[in-house]
Amino acid sequence: MSFEVIPAVDILDGKCVRLEKGDYSKVTVYSDDPLSMAKKWQDQGYKRVHLVDLDGAREGAPKNIALIKKIASSLSVPVQVGGGIRQLDTIKELFDSGADRVILGTVAFENLSFIKTVSGLFAGRIAVSIDAKKDIVLTKGWLEATTLKAADAARKLVSMGIKRFVYTDVSRDGMMSGPNFSGIKRFASSTGASVIASGGVTTQKDIDKLSGLGKNVEGCIVGRALYEGSIKSSF
Repeated sequence: MSFEVIPAVDILDGKCVRLEKGDYSKVTVYSDDPLSMAKKWQDQGYKRVHLVDLDGAREGAPKNIALIKKIASSLSVPVQVGGGIRQLDTIKELFDSGADRVILGTVAFENLSFIKTVSGLFAGRIAVSIDAKKDIVLTKGWLEATTLKAADAARKLVSMGIKRFVYTDVSRDGMMSGPNFSGIKRFASSTGASVIASGGVTTQKDIDKLSGLGKNVEGCIVGRALYEGSIKSSF
């Protein structure tokens, strides 16, 4: 499979936004219409869209699910969805609406039996978001630090059946400062699972370098760099 560049559509209060380092007090609004933004990326040739319910991530339950379902059912490219998803019924609802992949966060570090169940039910369609700061996993919308090291947590989740991770270096997210290449490579090589890199992707050179980090680094998520034009569609 070729390396995927995946545009992010982060939703807060029904709007398409970006945060700096996950800080809810540092919000830039890029559109009042996340659906039109998702369609824009599809029309530019991107083969997958990454949707995040930021309200849901912070509050522990999806808050923009009707909008997310509308986006998932409206696009012809696959959509992956994360943010506050902690219930089996929510996962089923998202898949029924057309989502291709569901990304779990906080629940993965609080309920391993749930992860084992859903990874068995939806083989290959469940990913886990590993959001790390100085190699320590953050949860609840990046607002709480755990005592877990990223790679240790990932290996445990692999043993529960998880085959794919979204790895974010929180300190780089939204900062246009470049990815943490060494951290991503170390994480990917230590888990053996498929990894989608996130956080700090700023230029086409960043994308090219990420694509060469190893065969299991299968893609990257790009947000602010696309919205502000430092990365342009090459399709």
